[in-house]
Parts: sequence; C-alpha cells; structure tokens
Amino acid sequence: MIRPGFLDSESRRDLIELARDGSAAHRLARRANALVLLDKGMSCQSIAEVLLLDGDTIRTWSQL
Repeated sequence: MIRPGFLDSESRRDLIELARDGSAAHRLARRANALVLLDKGMSCQSIAEVLLLDGDTIRTWSQL
C-alpha cells in the first residue's frame, strides 16, 4: 500500500487545480485525481473502482 501524505502541499495544490481545469486533457485530470486520492490514503484498488480503471494502472501512475 502506498503511504498517505507523500505529496507536498504545492504538488497537491497543483494536482487539484489541474484536475479541476476544464481545458486539461481528461486523461491527465484522471491521473491528477488518482494521485490526490492516493495522498488522502485511499488504496489503489479503491481508486481504480471509483475511476473505473485497473488497480495496476493506479500503481503505475503513482510511480511516475
């Protein structure tokens, strides 16, 4: 499991802003949402279920 709180406040703020930006590519916004949810302590599998993705996809995104 990925530990919560791995994002610094500036990175977290930037990701939330990106996720809310209507002009951002949908794929990039989903990645931003996934990282923010990981940072809040959700598991990869829970996030995958919410975003209708595979758990391995979320794990890969967390390593980029």
